[in-house]
Amino acid sequence: MKSTLAWALALVMVAAAWSVTVLTPADDAGSDAFVTDIAVGERGSGRNIAATVGAVTIAKSVTAESGWNATGNWVVIEVTAEASSDQVHGLLSLATLKIGDRTYSASERGPDEMNLYRTQLVPGVPQTGSLLFEVPENALRGSGILRLATSTTPWGDSILQVNIDLDAADRVGSTQIADVDWAAG
Repeated sequence: MKSTLAWALALVMVAAAWSVTVLTPADDAGSDAFVTDIAVGERGSGRNIAATVGAVTIAKSVTAESGWNATGNWVVIEVTAEASSDQVHGLLSLATLKIGDRTYSASERGPDEMNLYRTQLVPGVPQTGSLLFEVPENALRGSGILRLATSTTPWGDSILQVNIDLDAADRVGSTQIADVDWAAG
């Protein structure tokens, strides 16, 4: 009887240890971002970012209002964005485009006034502008995932995520990039 009780107690302890192992969250649990999926043309809102993604254009050349230009393979995405809660943490500091297994950051090339990337967003006052991604020519097909956030490490924060159909994007030889401006109300 003693050995049966000992075995039963051992099995209960093993089951309890297994339960603790399975139910214990990973070390980084709770640090994942809260992802909000939105469609092109739809307004999405997170903790401190609200945005609407508009037109997507693929161009061989981009030109800023100031005259700066660059050639390459550009994915130009029009975005209207604002901070949701406070300006202090409202810098659009994460803008990536994932195509296949590669992730591209928004370009910082060109004058600051033409690029919405790294723009200080203001609550209640939307700004409109472009995000520019320079990608290899063989990446200009299929679909991509645009991710926007006001933190470069948005763990525990929010990310707006938009599926971009590159096959449906307008394709042009050259496009003029308007400077970032306050959105029309």
